[in-house]
Amino acid sequence: MEATAVKEVTRRARGPSVAWVTLFGALIGVTALVPIFPYVGGGGYVPLAVPFAAIAPFLLGPWGGVVASIIGGLIGMFIAPGGFPLGLLDVLLTTVLPAFFVALFTNGERYWALNTLCIGAVAVMTLVFPYYVPGAAAGFETPPQPLYWALSAYYWLPPLLVAVTPLGSRLVPGWLRGQDRGRKYLGIFVTVLASLLVWWLPWTRPYWYLFKYPAALAIATFIGYTWWVPVLSLITAVITMPLVEALARTGLPKVERALW
Repeated sequence: MEATAVKEVTRRARGPSVAWVTLFGALIGVTALVPIFPYVGGGGYVPLAVPFAAIAPFLLGPWGGVVASIIGGLIGMFIAPGGFPLGLLDVLLTTVLPAFFVALFTNGERYWALNTLCIGAVAVMTLVFPYYVPGAAAGFETPPQPLYWALSAYYWLPPLLVAVTPLGSRLVPGWLRGQDRGRKYLGIFVTVLASLLVWWLPWTRPYWYLFKYPAALAIATFIGYTWWVPVLSLITAVITMPLVEALARTGLPKVERALW
């Protein structure tokens, strides 16, 4: 009996249990019913599932959090179609990507190269799609420059700078796993802000392409979310810290790479 208990503790220390991942995934799915911001131009809403997906890697470790976001996205797709108008594609865009980028930034000392590659790919996509590729051939007008690229850089340049500097590869991961509460809060906020800024870009592009956003509406959308992403990131960080501290006090077996 004692050997069995030791094995269970060891297993749980390496990763979250299936029950934890499934339960948090269900929570993400249910929160998809709650809108927190309407789409610019109409057609749907940003669900509360986005910040809860971003929280998942903090509590379940990087890949446990991503799996929970997949489960939550699939549930949300069926029960909250207004938050997932593109179906399976929105599972990836709305819940999986926030968790994925938080997982990378939270473990920047391990995954900074992959994180940099992903952010670079998002930046290139943002600069050219859809107004230059496919561009005029698909009926898209050329946006005003340098305004369009400057506004897009607001979303991808700060995360890229975090990823490629010691801030993301050493300092923030150290703050997240340290004992200083102030630095831990700051680390969570920086992680969530960088993650949601870069997430926002691929999340918007399918809609811009499918609904043929004119350049003026794209500019308005860029501007419309400049305040919203930082505010959402701050709220997410405020929600995360008490959850991390509460789990740390429970005495439950440690989940590898989780913050508690």
